Amino acid sequence: MSLSSALVLLHAKGDTTGSLPSILEEHALDMDVHYVDDTLPDPDDDQLVILMGSPESPYDHTLPWLPGELAWLKSLIERDHPVFGICFGSQILARALGGETYRNHGAEIGWTPVETTDAELLPSGPWLNFHFDAFTAPPAAQLLAHTSMSHQAYIHRRQMGMQPHPEITPTMFDAWIAAWEKTASGRQFLADNADMFGPLKQEIASQEAGNRRRFKQVFGAYLQRVAHA
Repeated sequence: MSLSSALVLLHAKGDTTGSLPSILEEHALDMDVHYVDDTLPDPDDDQLVILMGSPESPYDHTLPWLPGELAWLKSLIERDHPVFGICFGSQILARALGGETYRNHGAEIGWTPVETTDAELLPSGPWLNFHFDAFTAPPAAQLLAHTSMSHQAYIHRRQMGMQPHPEITPTMFDAWIAAWEKTASGRQFLADNADMFGPLKQEIASQEAGNRRRFKQVFGAYLQRVAHA
C-alpha cells in the first residue's frame, strides 16, 4: 500500500504537531490537519490517519466529541485503514480495537526506556512519557513495549499506538504549558510541580536530536509494515 499523505487529528485548536511535519516531509507525505470537534472526514485509501495527544481521558464520555471519534475509528478499523496513535491517540485507538483504558495508579512522567519486543520497529528509547491514563494492548494486537507502570506500544495489522511522545520538541512543550495556564486546574498542576518543568524542558532540548532520530526509525519501520500488511 503506497501512502501519499497523512490526515493528522488534533484534539484542541491550540494543539501543535511537534516534529511530525518534518518526519512526514522526509517520507514524502503531505500533512492534512483536522480537529476532532469538526466533522471527521472519510480518509482516502492512500491517506494515513495520525491521532495526536490530549490532556483528556479516553474513557471520559462527558467529552462531546469522544463517542464520534470512537465510532469513526471503529469504521476505519473495519476496513483495515492505517492509523498511528500517539499518547491519547494510542489510548483511544486501543479502545476502538477492544483494549481497555483506565486511570493509572500514578503519573508516568519523564524520559524512560521501555522493554521492547521488537527493537527494529520500536527501539528501547529513552522516550518521553507524560500521562496519567494507560491502556491494555488490544486482544488481537502484538504488544511491542512496556514499562513497570504500563503498556507502551502495540501493533494490530495496519494500526499502531505508542504511549510516549516521539514528536516532542521544546516548542511543543511550551504549548502544553500555555494550555495549562489557561485553566484553574492547569495552573494548580503547574504550581504543584514547579520544580519539574524547567529541568524537563532542558531534557527535551538535550534529547531532541536523538528522539527525532528514533521517531524517524519507528515511523519508517511502521510504514514498511503498512506497505506489506
